[in-house]
Amino acid sequence: MRVIAIANQKGGCGKTTTAINLGACLARLGRRTLIVDLDPQAHASLGLSRGRPELDGATICDALTEGGTFDGVVRRVSDNLDLAPSNPRLTLAEQRLNLLPHGEETLKRALGAVASRYDFVLIDCPPTGGLLTANAVRAADETIITVETGFFALYGVSQLLEFIEGAAGPKGETPRVRALATLYDQRTSFGREILKDLSGYFGEALFGTVIHANVKLKEASSFGLPIVDYDPSARGCRDYMALAEEVVAEC
Repeated sequence: MRVIAIANQKGGCGKTTTAINLGACLARLGRRTLIVDLDPQAHASLGLSRGRPELDGATICDALTEGGTFDGVVRRVSDNLDLAPSNPRLTLAEQRLNLLPHGEETLKRALGAVASRYDFVLIDCPPTGGLLTANAVRAADETIITVETGFFALYGVSQLLEFIEGAAGPKGETPRVRALATLYDQRTSFGREILKDLSGYFGEALFGTVIHANVKLKEASSFGLPIVDYDPSARGCRDYMALAEEVVAEC
């Protein structure tokens, strides 16, 4: 089981969109995939609700606070794709985790119990630091930072990298971090310059795949569907399928 945290400490950079659509594309490639919605805003849960959000049952909050188990929490989304949903109660769970010994490892322990069920686990982190994101980083084999190719692309990235390194714990090695360029508009010279800057900053850690700005991705989320189900011919679908293939090729 390969665990990937998807993080950024700012909103609007394609973090949740990436969790939803990378997960759905991995599932479409035949990989058993679990998406863990670790954001109290529950956007990933809503984006996979197929227009029928059910956030009142057991959620990831229960998995973190009720003995660290996913029993009764995971819901089937489609073939090879499961979801551990969230809801606003997760904010209270973070407060409770602060009181637990080694609370930053709660998610890692819970995922260990389902390791035989999945090939990939994608963790959609909240757009902040804190104990929830620390749980994700500690549980993950690697962290993908989604970076919007806009004016503030690299703003705060160094602080996020420091947080990830600190949250990873004393493993004796630097945590694996990848970067993904999102919301890219190749028609503008500004967008091309930002992409060049990202390549210079991250080097080989930057995925070769670029996620272009695509209105179909927003439409799909509003209908509670991943792009592979909403419009397989969309540019956004081609981009995320290419990313899934790149991720699989690294296994």
